[in-house]
Amino acid sequence: MEDFTFSDFRNFVREITDFSGLFSQMQETGELSIEIKNDKTPVTEIDFQIEVSIRQAIEDNFPDHSITGEEFSDKINSSQCKWVIDPIDGTLSLTRGVPLFGTLLGFMVGSSPRYGSVRFPLLGNKLITGDGKKCFEDDKVIHATIDKKIDDALILTSDENRIKRSEYFEKWNILNNNTAYHRTWGDCYGYYLVCSGKAQVMFDIDLKPCDILPLIPVIQGAGCEIIELKEPFRDILVCSKDIYQDIIEIF
Repeated sequence: MEDFTFSDFRNFVREITDFSGLFSQMQETGELSIEIKNDKTPVTEIDFQIEVSIRQAIEDNFPDHSITGEEFSDKINSSQCKWVIDPIDGTLSLTRGVPLFGTLLGFMVGSSPRYGSVRFPLLGNKLITGDGKKCFEDDKVIHATIDKKIDDALILTSDENRIKRSEYFEKWNILNNNTAYHRTWGDCYGYYLVCSGKAQVMFDIDLKPCDILPLIPVIQGAGCEIIELKEPFRDILVCSKDIYQDIIEIF
């Protein structure tokens, strides 16, 4: 679909992922219905509402496109174009009153992520978009660091306990011992911090396609490296190019 440009994508996503009113209502009432899914992760009525709304907008505007989402069954059509939705990446943060969660929406052609976005409804409603070549925070170009050394780097992950139980624990410790700062500002917010030069490494494992595919064009557009420890994008490290070689030597 060559006529669907990155500009078209950004305009469409800007319009259909603005759920600031929904979250304002949630904050006013203080009410949030939470369920626990089979994989032991939480889901809320807001997850469902957002995915339904985005799916409807896609079906109205691109009825022949396929859709893959976090909370509902895939819609598979004959078109090579597919949308990938994670209505709330970081639902646990949402349920605990932590604003570091976002709505992910990606556009793929075949098996290749073409454009991607993340919206942070409680962080100024900022919209991050990328096409693999550039990355924008709203309308400003952002980029990963280019001159940071590993001993002054900030590394991030979503769930350190998961890493402790994984095959990567020893290497994770080595990475920790070689860097200055370590925080667990994870999920999509962690990737944003690396893409905007505020951190240098994001380490994530056990990812589902909807967790990461919408972020790939954003990550690449910001000039970051992606190290796939388990394909396709299941266990990954995302890092700035300036410390890529240091990370490769550890992993």
